[in-house]
Amino acid sequence: MAIVKEPKGVDFVVKSEPWTDKELKEFRRLMEKQKSKLGEEKRSKINENYKKGSKQPA
Repeated sequence: MAIVKEPKGVDFVVKSEPWTDKELKEFRRLMEKQKSKLGEEKRSKINENYKKGSKQPA
């Protein structure tokens, strides 16, 4: 495997900016929403399997 050289004017290293308080708050709200949605889906799937008579929920 060969080493790849950076072309002139191109930087392969990406430095991200720190998140603002507003962005961080929005991200946390989104993650909480996703977690609760997943929890609801999983609970409904367990209830469906229980009603079908399955001994082990998915």
